[in-house]
Amino acid sequence: MKFAYLILSSKYDPVRDRASIADGMATIVGVPSIDAACEVARELADEGVVAIDVCGGFREEGARRIIKATGGRVCVSPAHYLPEQEELNRSLFAK
Repeated sequence: MKFAYLILSSKYDPVRDRASIADGMATIVGVPSIDAACEVARELADEGVVAIDVCGGFREEGARRIIKATGGRVCVSPAHYLPEQEELNRSLFAK
């Protein structure tokens, strides 16, 4: 099974900030925006990726956009954080 992890930061370039292990079975991609993540997710789905985890910065809304962008072909799982870390999470992923 091929899977990927997307991490969000305005500093990332998805062409440059990408790595794979296990002969391409697992890939991590840094993306600068949710729009870019949707594009990358479509490409990954076309390459046979069936599951994508996304970092906490995507929140549920971003995860839902990726599901829509991939036409529901990919299982998208947002990383979760504990409620007591809401403020810290928002500060880390603020635009």
